[in-house]
This record gives sequence, structure tokens and C-alpha cells, in this order.
Amino acid sequence: MNSDPMLIALFLRFLEEMGVRRETLRYRVSIHESADAGAAVVWWADVVGVPPDCFQPTSLKRHRPATVRRNTGESYRGCLSVEVPQSRHLYWKIEGIMKGMTDEDPLHDR
Repeated sequence: MNSDPMLIALFLRFLEEMGVRRETLRYRVSIHESADAGAAVVWWADVVGVPPDCFQPTSLKRHRPATVRRNTGESYRGCLSVEVPQSRHLYWKIEGIMKGMTDEDPLHDR
């Protein structure tokens, strides 16, 4: 989940490189109830390159007037959550990649 479209695009590119098709992902906008949720879904759908009807129902956050938020106005589009269904094998791949990048060479430790 993130509100930065560049990070979302990077994550989607990473998933594609790992063999995950964009159409199989689940998308959900999380946004304050005082914002335009419908417009946010359309905006995020354009960012990720899928139709808005591919999105899960929007998650609305309660608006608390006492809270001082900076994320308001026309540029506020909430956060996008990207879920990878049946991602166990993907998790294992990523875990293996990370393990391979962090393990030290056993011959070097002698």
C-alpha cells in the first residue's frame, strides 16, 4: 500500500519481472470519506493500466475534523493497495533472491 504512483509503478514492474501478470492482481483504494473516492479509483486505474471495474470496493477512512491532515484537496487520491493472490511461490522466490544477496561466501569465512 502506498500513495506514491512512482513506487506503485516500480512495484508493478518488479512483479511483472517475477512473472506476475497485472490482470491477476487485486487493487483497492483506501481514502478518506471526505474525498472523491470514485475519481481516485479512476485515477489509480489509469496509473496501473487496468479498467476501474477491476478494483475491489474502496476502503473509506473516517474523517476526523480535529486531525490536521496535509493530504487534502484535488490532488489527494488516497493510497493504493496491490494484492498478489496465491503469492506463496512468489514469496519463496523473493525470499531466495534476498537470501542469495545477503549470505556470505562460506569459503571466504575460513
